[in-house]
Amino acid sequence: MKHVSKIFLCAALGLAVSASAVEKKKINFVVGVDGDFKAALAAASSSGASAQNRFVIFVPDGEYELTKLTADSHGKSTVSASYLSIIGQSLEKTIIWNKTDTESIGHTATIYFPKNNEMYMQDITLQNRSTTCGKSACRQVALQQNEGDKYIYKNVRLLSGQDTYYTKKGRTYWEGGEIDGTVDFICGGGDVFFEGTKLVMTRKGGYITAAQNSPDWGYVFNNAIITVSENSFNGTFYLGRSWNNAKTVFLNTKMVAQPHSDGWYEKSINSSPVVFAEYNSKDGNGNAVDVSRRRTTFDNSTTLKTVWNASDAAKYTLTNVLKGSDNWDPTKLTAQVSAPKIEQQGAEIVWANDDNARAWVVFMNGKYKANVITPSFPLDGIATGSKITVRAANSMGGLGASSNEVTTLEANATYYKVTIGEAIGGTVISNIVGDKVMEGKKATFTAQPFAGWEFAGWTFDAGSGKNIAGLGLDGSSATLEIIAECDIGLTPSFEAKGTTVFQAETGIIENAVNESTNAGFAGTGYINFGTGTSTVKVPVYADVAGEYKLTMTYANGSKNPRSLSVNVEEGDAQEIEFAATENWTTYVTMDADIKLPQGASYILFATVGGNDGPNLDQVELTLVKADSTIGIRKQADPRLEVTPKTRMRLFSSTGKLLRESAGNVVSMRGLPRGIYILQISDGSRTMQKAVSVK
Repeated sequence: MKHVSKIFLCAALGLAVSASAVEKKKINFVVGVDGDFKAALAAASSSGASAQNRFVIFVPDGEYELTKLTADSHGKSTVSASYLSIIGQSLEKTIIWNKTDTESIGHTATIYFPKNNEMYMQDITLQNRSTTCGKSACRQVALQQNEGDKYIYKNVRLLSGQDTYYTKKGRTYWEGGEIDGTVDFICGGGDVFFEGTKLVMTRKGGYITAAQNSPDWGYVFNNAIITVSENSFNGTFYLGRSWNNAKTVFLNTKMVAQPHSDGWYEKSINSSPVVFAEYNSKDGNGNAVDVSRRRTTFDNSTTLKTVWNASDAAKYTLTNVLKGSDNWDPTKLTAQVSAPKIEQQGAEIVWANDDNARAWVVFMNGKYKANVITPSFPLDGIATGSKITVRAANSMGGLGASSNEVTTLEANATYYKVTIGEAIGGTVISNIVGDKVMEGKKATFTAQPFAGWEFAGWTFDAGSGKNIAGLGLDGSSATLEIIAECDIGLTPSFEAKGTTVFQAETGIIENAVNESTNAGFAGTGYINFGTGTSTVKVPVYADVAGEYKLTMTYANGSKNPRSLSVNVEEGDAQEIEFAATENWTTYVTMDADIKLPQGASYILFATVGGNDGPNLDQVELTLVKADSTIGIRKQADPRLEVTPKTRMRLFSSTGKLLRESAGNVVSMRGLPRGIYILQISDGSRTMQKAVSVK
């Protein structure tokens, strides 16, 4: 049998769609499928990648040695491409490694970024396996970044001994992950913010950090976890020493293993530290660490406050450390796409679309199989009994959590089509994935109104020709349970009777953002328009057709007027100028006149001339003059009548022509409860309005 349409068709159902929807693009290169790691780097370098056209390399689980593949004579591999993402399948099992013929901070890196911009790495381990060299110093770098800006490492592990991670300039963000080493294993310059990173000391008496010449903030660790590889190392190591004018701060650190009671090493490599500090350090059980003996004097000349209070630490936020002059927020790029819910439908694995997903990666029996940009995967050539999972990639290519696992079956079941019509004022949630349902399966659909709206009923069209009553269903119930035995079409109706205020963020958004940053708004947020073509279709409800005063609440802290085009469906647009407000948290109102049909409809707000608009919070309707030209005869055969004589056409809410009359009456008999569109024409003009059948 066929099945009822999917509820994940956001725009069609009136769901608010984020303006930050990600363009669908396949993973550019899969190591081991499209070639080796050397071929991957060559493809990235020649790709012409940019901030708008990122190149993504996916590395499946496995061990990949670079020593004789991409390295120079010492074993150092240089990766020069910018706007590049290197994504592993898992931190534990995706390992890129090298060995070198020397010990040196400048000649041994497993991966070396010379002057890259906007790099992204996730779920991968870099390891320099030359940690034993028989010399007093054994400097073997796993990751070196020289210059460039905006580096991001999410769930990345670095393994080596001395100088494991070597930085020099630019802004860098670490989220999670792990760095292991012996001496100065996080060293160098730049502004680096570590969030929740695990630090593992692998020798007795070493130093975690050796910062130098930090331009503004230096190394800032927040919610870090410090451990040791052997218990005997506990209490012997130091949080850091100064390489040259060091700036290093530890905030809210969980010290499962604790440093020497001094905290910081007394002697500098070159010049004394500028900032050495910690705040709110806890032990592995959550108890405050005794910091009463922390060192405050260095090189017998420099005195620092090394134990901070909340006021001292307050300015060391991720935003302050990394925003720079362009307000960079890397957390928007590390956000993961939700795990899809997958199921087999016939000869396909299907799941719901997600506007935030760049692509989806399909795994079979735990191994990479394919990557796709549509929410389905054909099972051609896939053996019955194979175990399929799917992970969604974010805009940077990083993979989110795994879906549920589906064991493939013979594709001989009967499937039916499901279609959900457009709904103004609410949406639909279902247990069905995709747009098909297997015969005999119970399909559940629940109509969910937006705030201020109410569910008003279903219209129903089955492939068998039966209506809701014929299938034994109650069209007035917000939840329908249907045993699939034919094609099904559903359209929910919503009303907002008695409500005159509608929130802009409940609308259908295109190239705009539903934000809640600037306080003072009503509802759950407001619409922040973008440049170019930027719109929101706000669902509203009018008890009667007529002329209304439209009161728009907005903020415009730009110091200059901004305009929006406003119209109702296919009506004439009017351009409205919104004066500047004191700031972005000052919300004021602007009035305009507008004509609305009876029932649910959309008001379209759009930017003008590619310019930015104000932040739109909500709209309020006040009836000025009712339109009384249309009425409903209350008799056994309910009909819509209009005077004088006109041509009348009745459409479903999805635009399907249902009935037509050349006279002044159109019958409503036999129509299921719901919202319909009545179009009336007198030969010179045409109007339309929404009508409801109770």
